[in-house]
Amino acid sequence: MNLDFRLAAPGDSEWLFDTYQRTMKGFVTSAYGWDDDLQQAGFAKSLRQGSCQIVTWEGSRCGFVHWDVEPDLVWLRMLCIVPEMQSRSIGSAAIARIMSLSSYLQKPLYLNVFVCNRAAYDWYLRIGFVEIENDGKVSTLVLAPSLSPALMERHA
Repeated sequence: MNLDFRLAAPGDSEWLFDTYQRTMKGFVTSAYGWDDDLQQAGFAKSLRQGSCQIVTWEGSRCGFVHWDVEPDLVWLRMLCIVPEMQSRSIGSAAIARIMSLSSYLQKPLYLNVFVCNRAAYDWYLRIGFVEIENDGKVSTLVLAPSLSPALMERHA
């Protein structure tokens, strides 16, 4: 699968939120409840921080990855793949880009994942992330730069 990555543009905002809502609403609702206005405001604020790339395949948007480089770490804010495009290694290619950035910068890569999102939670653990905190709703995971799972090498 030949994927392309491009920086998100202002015209992508509605699609980005729709993709976030389609992929995450069930998990957010389960953990905290969903308030549409609050989610839209928080999502818009989050997008103003860090970098966001749209993942495309054959010219169609199929997901996005959003991250922030901080002084001592890289923070994966969101990785969302449209539901009908999941389980096609698109997420693997997107995370590999961020893992490569983290390794290049020699900074650990952190992320939060909803504990109720077992597929994502288990996937992150399989590719080398380690849980460092869990409040029962959200787990914080880290991938140290010295950990270079085969996934990163396959998609770099």
